[in-house]
Parts: sequence; structure tokens; C-alpha cells
Amino acid sequence: MKPLRIKNARRNFAAARDDNGVPHITAASLPGALYGLGYMHALDRPTQMLFSRAVASGRSAEFIADKPELLETDRFFRRVGLYLQLEREVRGLDDVTFRQLTAYCEGVNDGLKQQGRSLPMWATGFQILPWNQQSVLLIGNLLNYGGLSVGQQQNERLLLELVQTGVQPERLKELFEPVLDNADFELLKKIRIASRLSDEALELISDLPRLAGSNAWAVSPARSATGGALLASDPHLEVNRLPSIWYEAVLNWGEGYVMGATLPGCPLFAVARTKQIAWGVTYLKGDTSDYFIEDCRPSAHGLQYRRDDQWLDFEMRDETILRKGGEAETLRVYHNPLGKLEGDLLRDEPGLYLLSAWTGDFEGAGQSLGTWLKMIDCRTTLEALDLVRECPQPTLCWVVADRDGHIGRQANGWFPRRARGHNGMVPIPAWDPANHWKGRLPSDSLPRIYDPREGYVSTANEEQNPRHGPKFNSYPLPSYRKRRIDERLADLPQATLADMQALQYDVISLQARDLLAVLLPHLPLGEVKIGWPLGIAVMTRRAPRRRSFRNCIATCCWRCSARTPSTREASAGGGWFISALGPAIR
Repeated sequence: MKPLRIKNARRNFAAARDDNGVPHITAASLPGALYGLGYMHALDRPTQMLFSRAVASGRSAEFIADKPELLETDRFFRRVGLYLQLEREVRGLDDVTFRQLTAYCEGVNDGLKQQGRSLPMWATGFQILPWNQQSVLLIGNLLNYGGLSVGQQQNERLLLELVQTGVQPERLKELFEPVLDNADFELLKKIRIASRLSDEALELISDLPRLAGSNAWAVSPARSATGGALLASDPHLEVNRLPSIWYEAVLNWGEGYVMGATLPGCPLFAVARTKQIAWGVTYLKGDTSDYFIEDCRPSAHGLQYRRDDQWLDFEMRDETILRKGGEAETLRVYHNPLGKLEGDLLRDEPGLYLLSAWTGDFEGAGQSLGTWLKMIDCRTTLEALDLVRECPQPTLCWVVADRDGHIGRQANGWFPRRARGHNGMVPIPAWDPANHWKGRLPSDSLPRIYDPREGYVSTANEEQNPRHGPKFNSYPLPSYRKRRIDERLADLPQATLADMQALQYDVISLQARDLLAVLLPHLPLGEVKIGWPLGIAVMTRRAPRRRSFRNCIATCCWRCSARTPSTREASAGGGWFISALGPAIR
């Protein structure tokens, strides 16, 4: 490995890159190693970190460029207010988490001194401001909201727009059954919908850190040829993203060790392993935000909303948006204890408007980040499942395996306790207090699987709503990917690392297979109809194609606790991660 020259470090650490450019960081303690991680993030990803912070804080037109799409996203994120509670969140951090974040931020700032301004920063005249604990939490909030909740809200807005464009209610009910069974279509048509984000702004937001889809599974020792548990996780990276969202790193300190995928700007490992456990996550696609309908009218003090027959004043905050080379503008945001009013309203136009509510507005960003840091110290699967179950944001499904062979799956997230009969998909009147959220669902209601009889667990963004329990998913992905994983795992009584790798590259679609059974009888006899079973057989034997982008997730072979995987082992797999946990080879 190639040692790196460190110029401005205030803490002692050593760093070297392997043949794939992955940094291996060594320090005397975990805070020292996190300092080194921050330093390397600043060396390798300064533009990604600093520009993302500018966008998340609604200051991209001020710091980057005065472009229409940046100004539009500034208005959007200022209204959302991801930055509003950061000071309070930092004050609420426990001492250990605060010290670890402080060490990481020190590393970022010292690394920025060595790196200086990147070419994009020079080109835009971007000025570097110090990285602090609030910056870390803001990037976490950006992942939680910009990468997850925005998609949920856009889906709900699309449904409302279909109603307002005049699509026949019977057809919509049939298409979205049973979501619209109890919807008041006449009321929905009266809502004044603010302008949607432009395609350019939505594209910019989609380029920010996010979790779009993924899969993960774990196999117990009883079904593993290695004698230990196997865990695989694929966060579905885009091959056309430069730089990639994730940043692969290896940390060593004293007796501690962790390797996996980190998020530049945050000291978290999304997919990783230590000497005791390994974990991966998939997006649960949990519905943690709702739209409500507010009956609004102008008043001498600004704007009012109705509760039963009483009219109350909205709280207001004015956001000043600075523009590089342009005139500043003021954005007025109306909000109440339920949420924030959507869009720009004319004070002289009473009517029905949308109000958005999100569980991420509750205090909890610091607890979320602390969960990721505490994962490094977990020693058993059960300990890890108990920890992540209490994580507020984002909504994820964790797959965990430990060195003793225990495997498990746990959902997390703060979900609203909705009014009876409300599915969260369609806006309902806010003037009726009975429709409001009644706190949040208890964490012990979240789905969990621990050491199942079949010897494996898996997840791939599928629906996880209990049959007679609370509803966590509104727009789950089809289950055919998860069913395919289960199908293959059931056929592997003694799975090997090669089997796990082959499954990551599996291209068989159960959805297509099911559709073929329906469609093929209606096709004339010919090459397609005769040859399709053979075609599937050929696909299963096809050699996997290699993906070759630099910042991929690791693929690891854990042979013994005393040995760090070689670079060749750690980078063989492209965009996925496999850990084999078990006893040392004798």
C-alpha cells in the first residue's frame, strides 16, 4: 500500500491507499480513526461535501451559482427547514457521540486546509466555511428527507394531480385499489396545489445522497459451507454517478476494526463489518410524511387556518435567500404545530391548501447519527437489532450477522400514528383534529426476524406491513426481487462465497417469468414461444459481468480475526458487499 503524506493533522494517525485507492486509516483510538476518516473525506470529496451542505441549507444560489434550478431548490429546502433544529440536536448528543463527531469534524477541517479549493470551487468562487457537528447532522437530514421523503411526497402529489385533471374516479379507484376507496374526490378537486418542482430541480435533488433501492440477505452457519454466517448487501449504486455516493474506507485502532461504505460528510458506515458483526441496509420505503388540507384565509397578521369553527394565526418565519450577483429575495413560510404550508400563497385568496407533515421534524437527528456510530461497538446481532430499532430516521431494513452465527432483520424509523381509516396516501382535512397524528407508533411494532428456522433472512424493498398491524409502507416495490433471493437461498443448503457472488449477479426476473406464463399462450408458435425456457437456462449459466467503478462497496472474505482482507479480496466484487463471519480457519 502507498502511505499518504499528512500535512496539517492535529491528531496522530497514519493513512495508506491500497491498489484500488481505498484508504486504510490507523490510529490509537476510535476518535483518532474517525479524525482520520474526516481528513480523508476532505482530501477526496471536498466538493461533494461542501456543495451538498450548501444545497441542504438552502444557500446554493448564494455560494455556488445564481441559476434558476439552484434558486428553486433553495426555496424548497428553506421551506422544509432541515437546518432549523440542529443547534438543539447537537446539545442533546451524549458525551461519547459528541466527542466522536468533534474528532471527525476536526479531521475534515484539517483535511480541507491541506486540500484547498477544488477546481469547481475556483470556477464558482465558492468560499469554504468550517465543518462542524451541525454540518454532519445536516447531511444526515439531507439523506433522510431529500433522498427519501421527497419521493414519497411526489407520489402523493401525482395522485392528487390525477384527481384534479379529471380522470374518472372509478378508473382511479380501480388502478389504486384500495387507496382511494374512501377518498372525497370533490374535496380533493378544490385544493389549490402549489407549483411542482421543475424537472431540473428534481434532477438536482435526485443527485444528492439518497437511498433509491437495494437488497440484502444473511445465511446462518447451518446453511453455510464456511461454518459461519454469510451476509451480502447491495445498495444499488448508479454506475454513472461521479463521484459515487459512498466512500469505501478501512479503520484500525487498538483492538478495533471496521471496514465498509461511508457517507462523505458523516462518520457513518452504511454497509460494513467489524471483528464481531456485519450489517447492510435496504430502504424500507416507509411512509413518514403526509399531506393535510388546510382551510386558509387572509388576516391582518398574515394568514389563518381553521380548527373546527375557530380561526388561528399561522406562525411565520421569513427566509432571506441571497443570490450570487443577484438581488436577495425573502421567502415567507407559514407553519403550525401540524406542519408547513406548501407553496407560495396570495394573501388575498382564501381557500384550501396543502400542508405537509414529516416525522423528521421531530427531534431525533442526533439520535439517528449516534445509532450508526454505536453499531461499531455492537458485539452480537441481537444487540445490534435492539439498537437500530430505536433509530428515528431514515426508514431502513437492517440485516445483521455476528461471529457466533446469529442472523437477523430489523426495520427502523419513526412512523406517525394516523387517524383510524387514514392510509396516508390522500390528503384529509386538518380542520378536524380527529384527523391529526396521535404521536408515533411504538418501536416494538416494527418488523423483526431473528434466527429464523429456514436459516436465512432477506429483504429487497418489499412490503412489510403486518396483516393485522400498523401500516409502514404505502408505495412498496414489487416483491419479485425478494422472492427470487429466497428462491435461490432455499436451493443452497451449503452456500459458499461464490454462491453469494453469483446471486448478486443473478438476472432472472420472477416478474417476467410470471408474465410469460400469461402472455406466451396468446403468441403464435415460433422461435420466441418455443425457445423461452432454454433462454432462461442460458441466462442462469452466463458469466457475471464485472462492474468497474472505483468507489465501490467492499467484498470481504473474513478468514480470521487477526487478518485484514487483502486488497484483491476487498475489491473483487464491484458494487456489492459480502461478509463471511465465523471461526478462524484451523
